Amino acid sequence: MPFTPIFAPRGNTLQAASGDVPDATFDIVAFSGTVLGDKSEDRQVVLLWARAMATQGGVGGSIAEFCRRTRWSRATFDRRRIKACERIAAAKNTT
Repeated sequence: MPFTPIFAPRGNTLQAASGDVPDATFDIVAFSGTVLGDKSEDRQVVLLWARAMATQGGVGGSIAEFCRRTRWSRATFDRRRIKACERIAAAKNTT
């Protein structure tokens, strides 16, 4: 919804500012915290990847910058991301 104005009445909850756009019924960001742990390294990897893909690295830095800071290879980053995403998908499929 790139052209839909939104607001956050409380943390991690987005609602459309106009009444003609349906609200999301599932908060994947909050769910990732439930599955992976709010402060876990795996969740940080998933959220960094999602943000980097959405903004082309323009917000919060790029994956390459993260890998340089943590001294991880890109392959390590991708393995961690894939495993974490698989855990989130498996948990979602059981609910």
